[in-house]
Amino acid sequence: MSSTGTNLQLPAKPWAQRIGIAAAVLLTLGTMLAVRAATEAILDTETIAVVIVTLIFLGLLAFTAGYSRARGDKTGWLIFLVWCLLLISEEVFSYNTDIVTLAEGNFSNGAYAQAAIWLVATFGLFMIVIKHPQYLRGLFSGDYKWVSWIAVVSVLSCAYALNPKFSLAWALKLALGAVILHVCARQITEVDDLAAFLKMTIIAMTFLIVMPTLRSLLVADPSGTYGTRELEQRFREGPTGLSAIAGTLAVMCMTLYSARNRKWPLWVAGLSLILMIVAGGKAGIIVGIVSGIMFYAMQKRVGAVIGYVAVISVILIGALLFTPLGDYLQSYQASGEGATLSGRTALWAFVTPAIKQSPIIGHGFISSRFLGVLNPDMPWKAGHMHNGLVEAMYNNGLIGLTLILLIHGVIVRNLRRAMRAAASAEIHTMAVGAMAVWINLFLNGMFNATFAGRPDAPYLILIATVIISIKILQFAQDPTRSHWHFEPHTRAV
Repeated sequence: MSSTGTNLQLPAKPWAQRIGIAAAVLLTLGTMLAVRAATEAILDTETIAVVIVTLIFLGLLAFTAGYSRARGDKTGWLIFLVWCLLLISEEVFSYNTDIVTLAEGNFSNGAYAQAAIWLVATFGLFMIVIKHPQYLRGLFSGDYKWVSWIAVVSVLSCAYALNPKFSLAWALKLALGAVILHVCARQITEVDDLAAFLKMTIIAMTFLIVMPTLRSLLVADPSGTYGTRELEQRFREGPTGLSAIAGTLAVMCMTLYSARNRKWPLWVAGLSLILMIVAGGKAGIIVGIVSGIMFYAMQKRVGAVIGYVAVISVILIGALLFTPLGDYLQSYQASGEGATLSGRTALWAFVTPAIKQSPIIGHGFISSRFLGVLNPDMPWKAGHMHNGLVEAMYNNGLIGLTLILLIHGVIVRNLRRAMRAAASAEIHTMAVGAMAVWINLFLNGMFNATFAGRPDAPYLILIATVIISIKILQFAQDPTRSHWHFEPHTRAV
C-alpha cells in the first residue's frame, strides 16, 4: 500500500505484545460468550459454529489492524479486509428459508449467522471511522452520490415493504456496503492500491464459487430445489447465480493477468470458467463467454479472442462429455422452456399490473421476495423478478429505476473517458477490464436480479465498479499515478 494520505500515527509495538493483546481480546470475548451461553440453553452445533467463525473474523481484523500499525501503513488493508468479509458473508453459512415461514417474520439460524458476520464488518468499519471520521466525507457528492441515494431510498422504502423486518435487514447490508466501499475509495490513491483492492475482491469471489461447489459435491440436493433434472438436483446452490459469479470473476482475473508476473490470476480464471460452464447456468455461461470475448476484442487482440474461444470450447466439450450438463441441455431443449426464457417472460407479464399499481415508489425494498405468497396463482414461484430493471421498478418504482440507471451511466461514462484518454497501456487495460466486468453484470441483470434487489455479491460488485471507474479515470487523467506493479502482456496481433 502507498504511504500517501492519512496514516495511522501509532508507534509500532513488538510482535509478542501485539499477539498477546489480540489473544487477550479473543479470550475475553470467548469467555463472555461461553458464560452467557452457560446461563441459557446448551449450545447447538450451529451456534458453536457461528461463535467460532465470528471469533476467527474478529481475530483477522485485530491481526490486520496490528500489521498495518506496525508497518506505518494507512488503513487500506483493514478496510479491504472488511470489504472481503462482507462479500463472503453470504456463503460462510448455507441455509434455505421457507418462503411462507419467512413471510410470517421467522428467520432461520443461518440468517442470524450471516447477520453476525455483518456485525463483524460493521465493527471493523467503526474501528476505522472512529479514528478517521473524515473518510465519510463525500458520500453524497460526485459520481458516488447515486450509490448513497439508492441505499437511502432502499432503507426508507422498508417502511411500506411487505415484510419490513426482512427488507430492513437487507437494506442495512446495502447501506453498510455503500459506506465500506466509499471508505475503500478514500484509500485508493495509486494504482497499486487499486490492484490490492481487486486482489481482495478476487479472493472473496473465489470463496463464493468454491464453497457452494464443494457443498454440492459433498451433499447433493435430492429435493430438487432448483429443478428435478440430475444437474439441478446436484447443486444445492442456485446454478444460475454460480455461473454468473464465476463468469464475472473470470473477467476480473483476466484483467489482472500478466505473462511476466503474477500468473496466479490466470489459474483462478481457468477454475472460474470451468465452474461457470459445469454449473449449468445458461444465462451466466453465455454472458460470461460474451464478456470475455469483449475484454479482448475491445483491445483489438484478435489472437487472444481466438485463444479464449478455443479454451472455452475445450471446457464446454469436456463438460458435455463427462458431466450431467449434456443431458441437462438436451432435456431443457425438449421441454420448450427456452421460448419463454425459462418462464421469465410469463413472470414479467404477470407482475406488470402490480408495477402499475405503484409506479413511482414501488412496493418496498425486496418485496418481490413475497410475490408468490400474495399471489398463489402466480405462474412461477420466483423469489425475485429475474431482471434487475424490473426488480427496481417493482421494489422502488421509477425512483429506484432512475437511480440504478444513473449508476450504470456513471460507470460507462467514466470508463469510456478513461479508454479514450492518452493513458498508459496498463491503465487502458484496466479500463477495458472494468468495462467488460460491467458488461457481464449488466447482461446478467437482464436475466437475474443482479442489481436493485438483495445486495448479494453481484450487486455489491456493481457498486464497487463505480469506485473502480472513478479511480481509473483519475489515474488516466494523472499519468504520475499510473505506475503499475506488473508488466502487461504483449498484445496479440
